[in-house]
Amino acid sequence: MSVADISEVYSFPTEFIENLYVLPNGHLLLSTFQSPGLLYTIDPTAKEPLVQPVTSFDSNITGLTGIVHLEGDLYAISGGLHKSFSFERGSMSLFIVSLETGGIIDSIPVPDTATMNGLATLPHNPHIVLSADSIDGRILAIDTRTKEVSVLLSDPALSPGSGDILPGVPPIGINGLRARGEHLYFTNSAQGTFARVRIDADSGSPAGNVEVLARSPAADQIYDDFAFDREGNAFIAVHPASVVRVAPDGAQTIVAGAGAGVGGELGGVALRHPTSVALDWDGSAIYVSTGGNLGAEPREGGQVVRIVL
Repeated sequence: MSVADISEVYSFPTEFIENLYVLPNGHLLLSTFQSPGLLYTIDPTAKEPLVQPVTSFDSNITGLTGIVHLEGDLYAISGGLHKSFSFERGSMSLFIVSLETGGIIDSIPVPDTATMNGLATLPHNPHIVLSADSIDGRILAIDTRTKEVSVLLSDPALSPGSGDILPGVPPIGINGLRARGEHLYFTNSAQGTFARVRIDADSGSPAGNVEVLARSPAADQIYDDFAFDREGNAFIAVHPASVVRVAPDGAQTIVAGAGAGVGGELGGVALRHPTSVALDWDGSAIYVSTGGNLGAEPREGGQVVRIVL
């Protein structure tokens, strides 16, 4: 990878970007914490990219997390009352947002959780949204038609265990979540694992045991969200400053950021706490969101970074 292969698309002044999703038109959908708009779109190909707010949320919604496509112009986004990298228990909901109208079509309360994180849909029933419950170590299933919320899987492999993340950050277990083929794949931040479990594609019910595919290379290298390319390689955002590739056979390499051969920077771009990864539509690049430099004075906001594969 050369220095020309990575570029910063956009940087917020102070806001934390939690997740991003590549839309069919090539624009990006961004979820954030404690920002004026919370949910934004941005055209990464514009000469001077600018974020545009999508819709407005009630004042008791101060942070958004996972994003997943439902159908047409409808997307499911989880959010609630954010407080120090978790949420007030009972405040979280799954919001159905229309990008065409810029409105919230529906909201489904998810009361018994302190953090909904990564989202996925069932392969054969995309109206059922799966959510990573990071604090309680579960995968929740939310039926967007009936509004029923249930626990799909509760397992020690999903829990934070006794692991610590960062100073001032509560233990976070399961984080990123993706459905691919016959499996659900997930990262566990506190346990430092990238794993999968076989599921029934219709019901989502587990059909096997959890299989660990890779482990974080060091205790201070914290897995966050991830995305797959077309060959099945997983690109994982890693705090504090890198992105790793995990091949289908579990081999792990650093593709950008700290450890990639130029300290914490590549091409003059320092990754400030990567949070999520999304594959561009043509498969030629990935986009990485970051949370920003948490301890800087003045604070440095989250970024959107493009990395050519």
